[in-house]
Amino acid sequence: MSRKLRWHNYYLSYVILILLLIPTLFPIFVMLSISFKDFFQYTGTPLAPTWPLHWENYKAAWDVMARYYLNNIIIIGAATAISLAVGSLAAYALARYRFPGRQFVFFVILAVLAIPSVVILVPSFMLIVQLGILNTLWALILPYAAHLSLVIFVLTTFFSTLPEEMFEAARMDGAGHMTLYARLVLPLSWPIIGAMAIFQVWWMWNDYVWPSLVISDPVKRTVAQGLVTFTDALINVQPEPGQAMAASVLASIPLVILFLFSMRSFIAGITAGAVKS
Repeated sequence: MSRKLRWHNYYLSYVILILLLIPTLFPIFVMLSISFKDFFQYTGTPLAPTWPLHWENYKAAWDVMARYYLNNIIIIGAATAISLAVGSLAAYALARYRFPGRQFVFFVILAVLAIPSVVILVPSFMLIVQLGILNTLWALILPYAAHLSLVIFVLTTFFSTLPEEMFEAARMDGAGHMTLYARLVLPLSWPIIGAMAIFQVWWMWNDYVWPSLVISDPVKRTVAQGLVTFTDALINVQPEPGQAMAASVLASIPLVILFLFSMRSFIAGITAGAVKS
């Protein structure tokens, strides 16, 4: 292939990527543009940017969304910590020890991944009612923390690839189960554990269906619920699309920051987990 042809292919690939990027970024551009408009600017020029920029939309949006942010931090922080701790311990037992029924348990976990989440909504709701935690943050924390199938599957696959010689050497030095787990397995597994944490945070932050079933108290709503009910929380009667879009921007910022700062470790974790047991 000639050098000229290679350069043509090089620029052609960039043109194709830009053309594919435009429809992806256009809704984000519209969201940002509307978030700086007042009602009259929006009705006159709904899509294109207008001046002056109304930064007060973000203050009004934050006044409504701040409580929902705090709820999300509490719920997601607790649920992610519990699911990763329990899931990693279960994966360690399945990957490093041979016991009767081990393969059966692992295949049952795989089967759970194939069950649509909507199928278990009603049984889960009935369980929450019987536990007496309906309309509390525990109604979100405990079910989220119980979604361990993907975590166990991925971590089991990764743990099973660790060299057995390391474990034998540690056992000869007197290391027990928890020492092997805490001082050998976890330090070698932080990339894949971090990737699973990102998956958990992304899923729980965007979930709307389950919180809408178990949470009706406005004070205990999540960010996803807050976006849907945002206009109801405004004091003024006149609709404010700019403030609603500002709330959407605020809801998106944590996940964007999470992706930007953890992109390298996320890719490393996914790559580490893409192995066969």
